[in-house]
Amino acid sequence: MCQGGSPTFQRRRKGSLLPPSRHWRRGGFPFTKRDVQQVAFDFAANNDISGFSLTAGRAGYYWFQNFLKRNPELGMRKPEVLSAARAAGLNKEVVSQWFKYENLLVELGIEGTPSHIWNCDESGLQDQFSSTKVVGQVGQPCVEVCAGEKGETTTCLAAFNAEGTYSRTIIIFKGKRVRSEWLQGCPENTSVRCSDNGWITSDLFLEWGQMFIQSLPRDDPRPHLLLLDGHSSHVYNLEFIKLLKSKNVHIMCYPPHTTHALQPADKALFKSLKHHWDQEGRKWTRMMAGQKLSRMEFFAVFSRAIRKRVKPPSYNLTRKSLSIKVGAKFITMQHSTDRGSR
Repeated sequence: MCQGGSPTFQRRRKGSLLPPSRHWRRGGFPFTKRDVQQVAFDFAANNDISGFSLTAGRAGYYWFQNFLKRNPELGMRKPEVLSAARAAGLNKEVVSQWFKYENLLVELGIEGTPSHIWNCDESGLQDQFSSTKVVGQVGQPCVEVCAGEKGETTTCLAAFNAEGTYSRTIIIFKGKRVRSEWLQGCPENTSVRCSDNGWITSDLFLEWGQMFIQSLPRDDPRPHLLLLDGHSSHVYNLEFIKLLKSKNVHIMCYPPHTTHALQPADKALFKSLKHHWDQEGRKWTRMMAGQKLSRMEFFAVFSRAIRKRVKPPSYNLTRKSLSIKVGAKFITMQHSTDRGSR
């Protein structure tokens, strides 16, 4: 019943527990272990089945372990947090309409030309590093020393095409002006700027647009396509739009609340960059006995992290980017993006 003998529910009844959990899981509200135990207890009570503790008011630990063994398609997983807006925005109709941008590629004459299809995005890097899980002694407190209770955000703006070629990267610190000592160890093809809060601004994005235009090959008259999210510094930046239009660069934005699945930069760059950034940052914090990462030391950590993540142009990056483009159906697209994020 509880510790590994025969199941509490008859086999003809145990399947009744699975449909509710599947329904809520598909709807974005998966059951926790306690939820399953509670549902099992209520199911037993409604069907006059004894065997669970009335004091606890839910199924026990051993019942739950055997329940997982009897249903091998189930398992304990850590869910990815997804806002209601993103869950509603990422649907088959919206994604199907998005894939019609392939018609624009044909119209521009760059279909099958990955070097002319670009994606630009920015992401924040926190200077406070902490581990998700560590090895500690059972029954004893476990702490991890960090530089402070609250970290500061530095923005990384990057762009690359479906061939794997990177345009100029911009690092944005919080401050009024850039000091020369902050540039120690700065990687090639990287510029450093400042803003009041360390985030992207319309002026900085326009400046990046000028750098982007200069990096494009001048011996190829064919247009380019730049894919962006709907950030205000992007879509409401008229000077940026006019600049790119004058240089034969077309802009297309992703549908609202879908960039977490559709945008190649999230899957092919920033997910792994942040992983290595935290990894290298923890090493630096341990070596410096909890000292805060200064601007002078920023690139000592960033350069190691980006070297581990950003490989030379290769087919892998092309495949990850194009796997999003060629997905014929929503399910296929979702499977491709999940595979590309590993």
